[in-house]
Amino acid sequence: MSSLGDKRRWKFFAVAALSLTALASGPSLRASTNSAASPPQPTNAAASLREVAGGKAVFDQSCAICHFSESTAQKIGPGLKNLYTRLRFADGKRVDDVTVTHWIESGGKNMPGFKDALKPAQIHALIAYLKTL
Repeated sequence: MSSLGDKRRWKFFAVAALSLTALASGPSLRASTNSAASPPQPTNAAASLREVAGGKAVFDQSCAICHFSESTAQKIGPGLKNLYTRLRFADGKRVDDVTVTHWIESGGKNMPGFKDALKPAQIHALIAYLKTL
């Protein structure tokens, strides 16, 4: 087990990395998190880190088989890197928390819906992770 100092150092770098990701995402991230239909965002960084980590775990278990996270290249489905900065899906719909939630729950062209497989908290965490890509 690592020392308390190592844990604090790791937490600092993780918070800094997420902060830089949020800044680099620009207006599209801020607009999507301020949407009236989006769920409330956690107010402390530790909760955000846990949520993003949980979302990555959901992605790795349920989504990575069909989608790349670090690329826009097609796998079975489209790569999801920079999903929220694209502003629009290929079908012209806006990329925001509501449409991404609907897509995850209902599926799409070749994608099954995950409404029965994922809990709402898992979908919310997955969206938090997708925003970091």
